[in-house]
Amino acid sequence: MSSSAKTLVRTIPAETVVFSSVAILTGFLVVSSGWKGVMVAGAVLAILGLCAWCILSFRGWLYACVVATLVIPPFYPAALGGEIPIYVCNFVLLIGFVTLLVRYQEFRLLPDPVSRASFLFLISLLVSLPFAYWISGASVARQSLLRLLLILQPFFVYVWIRGFPCFESMAQLERFVKLLLWLGAGAAIYGIVDFYYPIPIPHPFADQYIYLDFEHIRRAQGMLYEASSFGNLCAFFLSLSLCLLFGRQRLSNRYRASLCLGTGIFTMAVFLSYSRGSWAAVMVAVSIFLVVQRQLRPRIVFLLLAILAIFVYLVYQLSPDVVANFFSWRLGNLAEFWQDPDSATSGRWRSWTTLLQFFAERLWLLLFGIGYKTIPSTNLFGKSIVADNGYLSLLFETGILGFAAFAWLNLAILKTLRDQGQAPSLFYSLCRTFLFAFWCGEMVQMLTGDIFTYWRNLTVLFAMIAAVQVMDPSPVWSAATPVRSSGSSEGLGGLRDQFG
Repeated sequence: MSSSAKTLVRTIPAETVVFSSVAILTGFLVVSSGWKGVMVAGAVLAILGLCAWCILSFRGWLYACVVATLVIPPFYPAALGGEIPIYVCNFVLLIGFVTLLVRYQEFRLLPDPVSRASFLFLISLLVSLPFAYWISGASVARQSLLRLLLILQPFFVYVWIRGFPCFESMAQLERFVKLLLWLGAGAAIYGIVDFYYPIPIPHPFADQYIYLDFEHIRRAQGMLYEASSFGNLCAFFLSLSLCLLFGRQRLSNRYRASLCLGTGIFTMAVFLSYSRGSWAAVMVAVSIFLVVQRQLRPRIVFLLLAILAIFVYLVYQLSPDVVANFFSWRLGNLAEFWQDPDSATSGRWRSWTTLLQFFAERLWLLLFGIGYKTIPSTNLFGKSIVADNGYLSLLFETGILGFAAFAWLNLAILKTLRDQGQAPSLFYSLCRTFLFAFWCGEMVQMLTGDIFTYWRNLTVLFAMIAAVQVMDPSPVWSAATPVRSSGSSEGLGGLRDQFG
């Protein structure tokens, strides 16, 4: 090739090559395949458009990831047996990795306590993988590896927001929080509708039922695998709605009405999930929020309980048997804890004592654990056991190293969210206090559930934590300054400026 030809090739913008290739490909599909080709071409264009938007826009990728995480249910292809889920958000995550490699010169990650503790925690999970293979075999080890890849998403989203300029003003943070609330409401409504009128989408689910006199009904789980995960997700949004509603800020009548409506939706969703741990998380989070905000007064408490009671009464009008069963059975069993702790904890007590006895006789296994997320699938115990306790799960599966890293991560999150100087706005202060309070609620719910199994919920939580941190006015937490890549064309730079 001559030097003039090489110069011509180098001057062709990259986006021109991409768009031309897409046009040629879709044109060929339409001409050769008729209406099927049109559908395939449309799908190709939609996927490529999403990829381009995500790569060009840091905030666009974040929004695509959150939307795919909250409102797009998993697919269960027949080719994989119909039981292995495929998540769209995982493909969005892959686009994020590609974007990070392509635009690494613009990535500015300032080390912070949460990111350092998260890195050590993930390393401890990785160290446990060989033990899953040695103790439980290759099949269980593969499942452990897949679980580890899933839990990477919340931490990757955190690093993405901390390293790229996704939020540069308080207005963008407020819009992001409102987007989360709207998406959460959509996910909760899906779960409520699915509870009363099951949506005919192939979706394997955990065997969790509400046992009434003449029938048993599957607990609300939405588009998640189990009811506790769905309850935890709705508990997050219920707590956020209540904290914004009772925070010391002036709200427009429309915004206040939206928060009240959201409170009703999330209350109904948490109730239908039948998750006592989720209710405990809400109560702890809202109580700590009111204490920190110095608003724990009888009038506020009465108003809060009255709002929740009104919405529970509305649920009672729709499903009186379900509500009565919850108070008489789910809550009534707790009063019998000292007589029958296993029944009061829905079988958890027997699982906990079995695990404690097993590892008490084999203390060497506590050094590195038996492998991340292997307790339910290993044959080590002679029967299938579900720990249903985040602390015991991490201790037995990742050993003392993993448990210590987990403790450090919790302390880093709590200390980071609690320590704040001059808040740039009241909304920022409310969000930060809410996150601190809700993480305290999460630590309580970990006693009855493995929160780190709920990786989709953690993606939303870590995204909001990172978004709040980059709005901190201190130099350590200040948002990364956008740096335009020297190799970008004018048109590409303009699109980046437009989308974020």
